[in-house]
Amino acid sequence: MAGLEIVPFTDAHLDDAAALLAARHERHREVEPLLPELPEPREAVEREWRAEGANGVFAGCGSEPVGYLVAAPLAIGSAAPWMRANIAGQAIEGDREAMRDLYAAAAQRWVEDGLTHHACFVPSYDAELVDAWFRLSFGASSYLAMRETGPEEPYAADVEIRAGTPDDFEHAARLELEMSAAMIPSPSFSDVGLQTFEEVLAEWREDDNGEFELFVAERDGRVVGHFLLYRRPPDLRVPADGIDLAQASTEPEARGTGVGRALTAHVIRWAHEHGHPVMTTDWRATNLWASRFWPRRGFRPSFIRLYRSIP
Repeated sequence: MAGLEIVPFTDAHLDDAAALLAARHERHREVEPLLPELPEPREAVEREWRAEGANGVFAGCGSEPVGYLVAAPLAIGSAAPWMRANIAGQAIEGDREAMRDLYAAAAQRWVEDGLTHHACFVPSYDAELVDAWFRLSFGASSYLAMRETGPEEPYAADVEIRAGTPDDFEHAARLELEMSAAMIPSPSFSDVGLQTFEEVLAEWREDDNGEFELFVAERDGRVVGHFLLYRRPPDLRVPADGIDLAQASTEPEARGTGVGRALTAHVIRWAHEHGHPVMTTDWRATNLWASRFWPRRGFRPSFIRLYRSIP
């Protein structure tokens, strides 16, 4: 683009990048007021920049900052690492077309370094920016979403919902594995290997540290569903008093019978009664059940994780 100068990102760009991020976040909060304030934008950018292996680019036009893009490698199981720009990893002012130029400059080094899987979190409200990434051969990979909690009415589904205990960890591990297995066939084609039941159960027992709230749904004495709430550390999308719906699974034979709706109503009401006005969650775009279920339960996308693989 005419007059656009793109250079490697350095420490000297942190203040300008922080101002760009702050402006982007304020625009986003006008559309989605549940998003938290951003008191330390430089700190948010610096966390991305100080990540191991991070690099990126900064763009200006004359003395006017235009945008930046910073990413770092992320290992996902045994698969090849992704070069991922997190929520604070990019921002732009003016014509969103310029983001395509920033990516072109940054991605050359990533590919030369053997990093051919690229991802970026983009504010969902910014249709022009999403389109700019789309025209770089990126597609929707997952959604981060949020909604208000409240005095939700119970949903009748012939289940008993109760707080989980350590005695339920075996049921939760079983259901977690069912959820992971559901991501392997079409259209998700997940290449993340399945853990063993023993490995998953050990993680449940290790993570019993007060940061989580487990809820299970029983039908005829059998646990047929579970939801896990997580007190996630606050960031650009998670308010300090919010709570995250980190895991949800229904037994395959019970899917479509209202178990998920009953659990959703229960945890939204529980969160409201326990001082959490906002609930966040996320889902894969290729998870047909989740991508239809959560928006119908009132969750609004706040960020889209876009992904591209080369070739």
